[in-house]
Formats: sequence, C-alpha cells, structure tokens
Amino acid sequence: MHIKTLIPALLLILTPVSVSAASLYLDPDMGTYGPGDTFIVNVRLNTDGDCVNAANVVLNYPAGSMRAVDFGKGGSILTLWVIEPKIDTKAGTVTFAGGIPGGYCGRIQGDPSLTNTIGKVVFTVTNASAGSASIRISNASALYLNDGLGTKVTPEVTNATFKLSPEPTLSENPWLSEVGDDKVPPDPFDVIIESTRSVFGGKYYAVFSTVDKQSGLDHYEMVINGTWQRVTSPHVINDQTLQSGIEVRAIDKAGNIRLGTYIEGSAPPRETSPEDYAALLIILALLVVALVGHRYLNKWKAKNTIDLRS
Repeated sequence: MHIKTLIPALLLILTPVSVSAASLYLDPDMGTYGPGDTFIVNVRLNTDGDCVNAANVVLNYPAGSMRAVDFGKGGSILTLWVIEPKIDTKAGTVTFAGGIPGGYCGRIQGDPSLTNTIGKVVFTVTNASAGSASIRISNASALYLNDGLGTKVTPEVTNATFKLSPEPTLSENPWLSEVGDDKVPPDPFDVIIESTRSVFGGKYYAVFSTVDKQSGLDHYEMVINGTWQRVTSPHVINDQTLQSGIEVRAIDKAGNIRLGTYIEGSAPPRETSPEDYAALLIILALLVVALVGHRYLNKWKAKNTIDLRS
C-alpha cells in the first residue's frame, strides 16, 4: 500500500456524520453451537444504492462464552487496510478498518455469488452455560461514502444471536477446512522503493500490497540481515545503499507464498533531509577544526624552532 493513500483514509474520521440506508449485517445471524465448536461469521455490507469506499467496524461479543480466534481477509472487498484486524479476547472486541479504491456500489447484476464480504471472524465456543450469545456491531462502526467528500454515515446494523448447546454440534472445523483447501498463493505484487523527504527522514522505504482471495493474507516478510523477518508496509530499508537487493514475500493463512517483484535499479534518487544537512555540517565543522588546528600547530612548530635557534 502506498503511504500517501493512507492520508485521505485517516482524514475520513474527521468528516461529519450523515444518515444513509447502507447497512452492515452478520451472516449467519443465528445457529446452535456447543463447547469446542468453531464457526465463521461473515461481516457483510449492503449499500442499498449508495457507493461506499471505506468501512470502520467494531464487533462486540461475550468473552465469557466464546473467543474470536482468527480473522479472514479472503474474499474481502476491502483492499486498503487502514487498521489491521485486531482481536481483544479480554474485552470481547474485533476491530478493523479498510478502504475500497473506486468504491463498492453493490453486487454486480448477474453475479451468482455474494460479493459484499468485508471480513470473516472465526469464533470458538468456550462456555455454553449462558444458553445464548450475541455478536453485535458496535455503534462506533461507520461507513464512508464514495462521494468525493468521504462523507461519514452511521449504518443500519443487523446483529446475530446464537443458541449455546451443552454438547458440540459440529463434526468438523469449517475454518480449518477452508484454509486447508487453499492451494493458491496470494496475487502477484510489486515492491516499490521510494524516498520522500517528509517520510522516514528521506530514507529509502519499501511499499507493497496484495490480496489473497482464498484463505486471506496472513503477513509479509522481508530479507533483513540474511534472514526472513516479518514486516508491514511501508518499511524502511535496512541497507540504504540498496546493494544487498530487495526481497519481500506475502504469505497467506494456508502458508502459500508469493514473492514480490522488484526491478533492480528502479529506486529514485534518495531525497535529502534535515538529518543529511546536519551530518554534512558536522563533517564540515570537523574539517574546519582540523584545518585550523593544523595551521596553529605549524605556526607553533615554526615559532619554537626559531626560539631554539636563537
């Protein structure tokens, strides 16, 4: 993801709230599960004639009865993730936010499948004593219209309530099955090296982004000091000379790997920063001190040589 695309998305939170018919709903919104059962709840968007280009979603669930164990981006219409999915098992919340370049205006006519998924939350029942459990879309959730202004709207919501059985009701884990069936790596992507004076002090940084339509993207890794290490985009390059090469790979939930494409020599000239000027001034100061000191030493030697001769 280009860092410059984050600025409009982050500014959306400052826009005024408006009323819209667009809604968020959970699918399924009912069912019966027992201790140890794992099930998937899809968070879906119904535009109802509006075009939406960003969503900020907060889910609340009873932490005493169930636990959110994973989040799937596979098939999500969100491609720019402003807030990576965060699960708080103590508070019983799931938070995420993302954007849709060009906006999403609803299901394309004739498409036989649902294309309005913005995220999948995987839950496991931990305690069925309460008899039921509700997963709710918080009032803190918001949508942003693709109207050129990023108008913030409060969506209508449809929550989900599940019956809790004293005994398990599922014979298999649907999330493990979905991940296990994924044999396709993330989509191809490019690694772009940039230098911006106002970003990271002008240092070279890597920008990268891709999606995985099956199990969903899990994380990125970059070769740093000879080993693969987890990173997020944008990432400051460790070797600012770029002599060691740039390698970034995307890994999905199933472990499939896609290596990003980086064209050697495509990086622009590095932009200078105040730090560069400060370093240059220090070097010049040291040279001046050394030069003055050298002249003073020569004069002192010459004087003392004359004194000794006399």
